[in-house]
Amino acid sequence: MIRHPSSRSTRLGLLGFTGRDPLADGLGRRLDDDWHFFRALAPGGIEPIDAIVVGPGGTWAISTVGERGRFARRNGHWYLQHRSTASWVPWDAAPITAARLAARRLSLYLERAGLPAEVTGAIVPPADMTVEAAPGESIGVVVEREPERLAGTLVAEALLSQAQVDRIVALLDPRQPLPQLAPSTPRG
Repeated sequence: MIRHPSSRSTRLGLLGFTGRDPLADGLGRRLDDDWHFFRALAPGGIEPIDAIVVGPGGTWAISTVGERGRFARRNGHWYLQHRSTASWVPWDAAPITAARLAARRLSLYLERAGLPAEVTGAIVPPADMTVEAAPGESIGVVVEREPERLAGTLVAEALLSQAQVDRIVALLDPRQPLPQLAPSTPRG
């Protein structure tokens, strides 16, 4: 997996690469160099996204935030299991909503650029957060605690050609050279 400098690391020079990144390290163990990883990127001035992964399996907006506790979606509503009483109380699913909106913002940005705009949202929650859904309930994002297992989900289906991946990466990292396009006429 190819790691690209983040929006934050430009202020810190190369220091952005010296720290350990468990998400990037976990994904990097399973993804080859057809995949590109961006950390804390704000493409086109949109709100920063924790991580963006682009490769043959598509474009993914990954959120690493979460709350402690056990959460469930039932009958179209979110609930939190109260620790002391073990009862379920209504919960504002802010981390889930934020992950879905990050994927949507990135999708709109890619669509405006004329690129494949399907973006999948994912959450890598902290160890003490559990998210579950009743059968037939849709969460709207992929929730996977282990980056290695998330990598397996990323590579499950080929959605983008190498040329599409290159164009998306060039858009997200302007320091990358644009791939040559085929000439529109036989003589260019």
